[in-house]
Amino acid sequence: MNNDTRRSLLDLERFLTEAVRSNPVLTPDDIRPNLLVRQILDQLSLKRFIWVGNQTFVPNRLVFNVPNMRPAKLEELEVLFNSIVFTKMVYDYIAGSGFRLLEPLVIEIRPTVSRDGAPTHCSVSFEWASPSEPTEGFAVTVDEQSGCIVEVKGQKPQIPRLARLTALNGEVYRSPFIITKRTTFLGRLRTVLDLKSGEVLRRNDFVYARQDQASSPNKSVSRQHASIVFDNGDFYLFDTGSANGTAVERAGQSIETPAGDTAGIKLEDGDIVRLGTALARFELDPPPTELPDLAAETEAPADDINPTSGNATVRILRSEIVFETSKVLDSE
Repeated sequence: MNNDTRRSLLDLERFLTEAVRSNPVLTPDDIRPNLLVRQILDQLSLKRFIWVGNQTFVPNRLVFNVPNMRPAKLEELEVLFNSIVFTKMVYDYIAGSGFRLLEPLVIEIRPTVSRDGAPTHCSVSFEWASPSEPTEGFAVTVDEQSGCIVEVKGQKPQIPRLARLTALNGEVYRSPFIITKRTTFLGRLRTVLDLKSGEVLRRNDFVYARQDQASSPNKSVSRQHASIVFDNGDFYLFDTGSANGTAVERAGQSIETPAGDTAGIKLEDGDIVRLGTALARFELDPPPTELPDLAAETEAPADDINPTSGNATVRILRSEIVFETSKVLDSE
């Protein structure tokens, strides 16, 4: 471990320690910074695999297993681990260690039920998406003995026509975001919990971070704000219970959709989706028939490992449709 990577780990531990100290909801029993940093180090050491060009890749899914915590604490952990500071520190450590990512980091908070006497603090693991589980990212098959990636396979989209959302203001977890499912949820925070029972109500796909500044567009986005549904070849926008309204800006006009409206708004290429005061551009991707024949083409990930330097693009054949994956939003 060189001095830069050692410094990255120390900075990460100090950041977590201060974050817990200054948070009125979290306690040292919820997060053990030194243990968490050690787990990150161990996981990246155990789960590194060789792929194209003899380069070393590590999983992009960072899973925090959280035992027996009430919903308010789960929300605070999602905010902390999806923060710009935390994710940049993890990216910096990965890059400084000479590792690469197939896709941007995805942070998952996974509530668990632990037995009596088990540790109460959260733990972390790096995980690949496997071919057997549904995922929007790449499914990765590895050979543990040889330490190599043997297959990287894109998942087939649920819908024949794709679209994308690009945030124009506010802070989102990922932008541009490719719409590949029949129903895409838009809202604040990824995991929406019932604050009394702890039940998971839904998981947002196009996710706005929680921000407490009154002037932030994010503050106007509800947890269960809206959805985009693909139906019979078209995309429709629905308000699913927002507090500050949902609309489409098109050709100088604002088209409102009230909560509970079953008709929705049919989206057109170039529409601006407005969630409260947060704005996102909706764009239709070209249909598969318009894409070039790339049957024999698979491009390796871009050389730039530092995802915080701007939007790098990875192009790879995925079920006969080319996806563009932004490593990280410029504003992040």
